[in-house]
Amino acid sequence: MTSLFSDNEAKRAVELAWLRYTPVWGLVTGIIMLGGLAERWGDEALLAFGALVALGALLAPFTNLPASEREKPLHARTSTRMSVSIVLLSFGLNFFQTPYFFDVLHMRYGFRATWMIDRNPVFLYLVTIAYFATYSVLASVALRAARLHASRWPAPARWLPVGLVPFALAFLETALNANPFMTSLFCYDDLGLMLWFGTLSYGVSFVLALPVWIAIDEHPGVDTPMLRVVALTLLVVALDTAVLFGLRAAVAPLVTDVVDHASGAAGGCLQ
Repeated sequence: MTSLFSDNEAKRAVELAWLRYTPVWGLVTGIIMLGGLAERWGDEALLAFGALVALGALLAPFTNLPASEREKPLHARTSTRMSVSIVLLSFGLNFFQTPYFFDVLHMRYGFRATWMIDRNPVFLYLVTIAYFATYSVLASVALRAARLHASRWPAPARWLPVGLVPFALAFLETALNANPFMTSLFCYDDLGLMLWFGTLSYGVSFVLALPVWIAIDEHPGVDTPMLRVVALTLLVVALDTAVLFGLRAAVAPLVTDVVDHASGAAGGCLQ
């Protein structure tokens, strides 16, 4: 376990708590999405669902706090620093990245939501917190596992997992969400485009975030200052936004039609 999870007891406890919470939010989300509830619910119910899922992710680490963490004030805990990074990343990428998914990747959704921030339903900002909590653990575990085998590789090749793991994660989310059971709720007009170009576009955010996730309180006795956590996470959002701006301007027009201010709320692939 110590080779796949952090050597820092406090961080390891958070990772294990988020991993245990994953099937919980996954099951709840699956029932709501596949059971047709998300298609019928309005803003209040959707927001309550998002808040419940997000709150579960933020409270999960409290179920197994090491004694060393219980003695610290809330703001000084590893769980708080990791949660702050996840929340900032979730809100930042939803705000700056999601319009790219509508305009360039032609994403559609069938939620009956009217509470929006730049065409993106507000409740999705909250749901993303649970997603990213899980992703941070899966990406960190995969990177540590890859490093065990990469220790004998030539020096330049040892950086391959930092790129491959995030893109694999982006592809997995795309493949799971864009499934034939959810075409009335969520889809892409051009699934093939999303699977390759969308994976490359989305994967950039995880490539940038993974070094931050893995660095936060990774080693026992070495706490990452909160200000650094906030600054690095905001830097991830800023760099990802810049990369997507470049892809949108220089690459996207070569592979698809870019539609400015596209609405993902109707038409297209939705059934």
